[in-house]
Amino acid sequence: MMRKLSKRDMEAYCGDASQLFYIRKCRLEEGKSKGTEALQIRNGQGLSMLVLPDKCFAIPELTFQGINVGFISKTGICGPQFYQEEGTRGFLRTFEAGFLTTCGLTYMGTPGVEDGQANGLHGIISNTPAEYVSHGVYWEDGEAVIRFGGQAREGHLFGPNMRIIREFQVSTTENKLWIRDRVENLAFERTPLMLLYHFNIGYPMLDESCLLYTNFGEIGSRDGLPKEKAEKSNIFQKPEAGFEEEVYFRTMKEHVKEGFAMLHNPELEKAVVLKFDPEQLPILNEWKSPRAGDYALGLEPGTAHVGGRIRAEKEGSLQYLEAGESRLFEIEVEFIDCTTQDEKRKAFINTL
Repeated sequence: MMRKLSKRDMEAYCGDASQLFYIRKCRLEEGKSKGTEALQIRNGQGLSMLVLPDKCFAIPELTFQGINVGFISKTGICGPQFYQEEGTRGFLRTFEAGFLTTCGLTYMGTPGVEDGQANGLHGIISNTPAEYVSHGVYWEDGEAVIRFGGQAREGHLFGPNMRIIREFQVSTTENKLWIRDRVENLAFERTPLMLLYHFNIGYPMLDESCLLYTNFGEIGSRDGLPKEKAEKSNIFQKPEAGFEEEVYFRTMKEHVKEGFAMLHNPELEKAVVLKFDPEQLPILNEWKSPRAGDYALGLEPGTAHVGGRIRAEKEGSLQYLEAGESRLFEIEVEFIDCTTQDEKRKAFINTL
């Protein structure tokens, strides 16, 4: 691990800070990703990632200490121009998944038809290019931080006018990523709000040795799966051909102010931890897919479950933003090396 240096000490060791950490703008030029603008990031502590402002700051690639963490689907990285809203299949044709895909803003989850209008899987914001994109390395309180962000909007004539303003920060002294989003209703009518952070874990970070820990309470499923399966939702298996995905909804226990989910791989001695406010994101969705070729775990904090907007409205869990109203969402992601930080991993488990 790189030791902590002041800005002036770092300048004494380095001709350019990019030999330690950086954020760089680039453009992808292969296959269906051709022409997609991207940001390359390295934090100098073992965390590297690729970010796509052209897909509302999706993070298709993320590695920790040289180990791949995210899941990339068989579509590969796709530019937003290939997206077509066609039920489930349209979204899946451009869903590389990656470490993070953001879904919403007015609907997400299972497709449905409302007032003759078809809403596709997971909404359109994940395939919307961002505007006012900025990025850089900034020194604050003697430490360098990597920042990037911008905004994207979902709207159409006679329809909604929603905007998400995004701020990401990556530490250069520890392996943490912070996400701070503000969603605004710029319209003059009350508008449904659905937001989902689709974090995806893949091999080798995900394998049959892994265990999932959460401090959420009651667990249900999208498709009425038996209780015995839900009780095993925190353990994993080897890839299995033809395995049907399992989708679970976890709701927070009462009086808990911080929600967390941690995936621990004891073979690699690594862990990934999500922390967020359950008042902002009351449901932790879990997508469990040990299917051969689609081997993934989705940890998905959301404003509602992924059963879709129609079901959420019927069950009374659909949120709204009044005209002119805005709402804040914050998530912290931490990557733990258990060879040196195992007490931190144990501390999470001890809170259960």
